[in-house]
Amino acid sequence: MISTSLLFLALLVPTTFPLPRIQLAEARLETPYAVSELVRMSREDSRVAATLRELTDLHPRRLTASKGLARAFDWAAGEFRELGLEPRFEAWGTFPAGFERGPWWGRVVYPDARPLEFITHSWTRGTDGPRRGMAVLEPEGELLPETLAELVAGKWVVLRGEGRSGKQRRAFLTACDESGAFGVISRGPESGLLVTGGSESVDPEDLDRACRITLLHDQHVALEAQLASGAKTQLEFDIDNQFTPGPVTNHNLVCDLLGAEFPDEYVIVQAHLDGWDGAEGAQDNGTGVATTLEVARLLVALGTPPRRTIRFVLYSGEEQGLFGSAGYVRDHANELERTSIVLNHDQGSNYLRGITATEAMFPTFEAVFAPVMELDPERPFAIELVDGITGGASDHAPFVQAGVPAFHWKQEWSGYTYVHHTQHDTFAEVRMDDVRHSVAVIALAAHGFAELDDLVSRREMRAPEPRRMGVFLSGTEVTGVSPDSRAAAAGWQKGDVILSIDGTEVASRRELTRRLQEGGPEKRVVVQRGEERLETLLDYSDDPEEDRRQARLARLEALRAEREAAADPESGQ
Repeated sequence: MISTSLLFLALLVPTTFPLPRIQLAEARLETPYAVSELVRMSREDSRVAATLRELTDLHPRRLTASKGLARAFDWAAGEFRELGLEPRFEAWGTFPAGFERGPWWGRVVYPDARPLEFITHSWTRGTDGPRRGMAVLEPEGELLPETLAELVAGKWVVLRGEGRSGKQRRAFLTACDESGAFGVISRGPESGLLVTGGSESVDPEDLDRACRITLLHDQHVALEAQLASGAKTQLEFDIDNQFTPGPVTNHNLVCDLLGAEFPDEYVIVQAHLDGWDGAEGAQDNGTGVATTLEVARLLVALGTPPRRTIRFVLYSGEEQGLFGSAGYVRDHANELERTSIVLNHDQGSNYLRGITATEAMFPTFEAVFAPVMELDPERPFAIELVDGITGGASDHAPFVQAGVPAFHWKQEWSGYTYVHHTQHDTFAEVRMDDVRHSVAVIALAAHGFAELDDLVSRREMRAPEPRRMGVFLSGTEVTGVSPDSRAAAAGWQKGDVILSIDGTEVASRRELTRRLQEGGPEKRVVVQRGEERLETLLDYSDDPEEDRRQARLARLEALRAEREAAADPESGQ
């Protein structure tokens, strides 16, 4: 899952009322055998663990444009073929060069031998074999080029945890390159996580000459203290980073379970096969790949074709910018109107706890997900009513931008930061019982949407444009005010801290954003300026989108009240 900060600007109203069994008049969902068989197979004949184990054992490094990913794609195509399906590769673009991460290790040689745990970014230089040299602590202050060269040439430079930053640090790193340093070693975060990243937009002939290493936080602190004490320290690293000449063509893998009645209409079940290569990619996104393959197996095993085509797609290029899914949307533009729904799995092994739906989609979702509600009381599932469908940081986003109902499953977040792009993204950390449950959820959803008489409604799928203040924020502190904005009209200044909106305190940017979208067009905002509290007014009455916002909010409130009344038999409604 690509790392992007998301702001949810719509109201989320979880539904907790009893949901009916599948009884939509407009849908052919009277298929109890299919539902019960999918549940039974997901519980009694699950192969998802074996699939994920095989993927992570055989293909642990699946960086886009790497040979490792190419081999993983061939493996996945073979899995589909074993089901009797016909997968196909679809090219979406190229990268300047491929990158292959081989083994890497490092150690303190002297005075006390010990191993070091570290990472380098993808598409960066390795060591071209073992490099042993003395370690030197980043000098304080500025040095003449000849003095710096004498200090760092043929050595490992340990950067200070507190020292140069920004432009000065970049200039120092360039100077280390020019002075012949073996490499520079920076400190990892206090969390102990080693996060892998990198940019594919590189020229292998024009790389940093010194290796760039990020060392485990506690090991770096100890090494820095050792050098600061004056102790002579020798290090050795062997980092096998290799480049493949480009351009390298990148692909997606597409496979159809053909529909019997509506073969040219699609329900898409998808995940991305690529991943950062600092670990096994078991949860980002091995679990998404394994569930997609397992759902395909279960639906084929039913023996009855779905009414409309269920398409399985595995992407590459997700981690670098959703390139694969954007390429799919571009190249399948003529099919988008006939794509009913896209179900995207990309957030690790925690169980799927819900999905969002607009007012127009809600009745259909109630029917399709009725069997899911009964799967496991310890893993509850909720449909959340939202003002509009938004994109985000995974492969559903290009579809949403193109007007297709596309959804990123809502999942429990606990523990995901520990594995996301880190050294801990391994099979051992996977919550396999949750993954088996997620397979059942996805299979039931794909089958249910494929059996509908009609495509999922797109009526008012996108929310009105959100209210905007016209400020730059750090948390709830105003760091800049745009001229001619509503904040400027209200007299806001740089340094103001937003305390409350319409009498409700806001302690985070997310709370602030949500409160701003609620209620009527006049927002009474209290800001702190120095020792003074000021009451200000942001007035959206003349905003062209405001009438639409108010109409949507009124309908959502009415639907919310209706659901609450239906859930409460004592209400008399």
